[in-house]
Amino acid sequence: MSGATKMSDRAGQRNALYLFVCHLEWHDRRNVSAYQELLAALDDADESIRVVAEVLLRRSSPRPVPGEIGVDSLVRKDWR
Repeated sequence: MSGATKMSDRAGQRNALYLFVCHLEWHDRRNVSAYQELLAALDDADESIRVVAEVLLRRSSPRPVPGEIGVDSLVRKDWR
């Protein structure tokens, strides 16, 4: 995922294929970084990217379970 993560670091470089790879990484390997990329895409300037991210997060994407490695970092401190 490191190559894909580097690609998303460049402004405006998120695309549907990259988000789909993130979805697979999260769904199959529980890669928390991939889940964070999908969440970040919800705030993308491009409406189509936001829609793709929303669909992929809803589509059979497991939710992080508190206590799993790295998952606690996804929860904002003011939500606790």
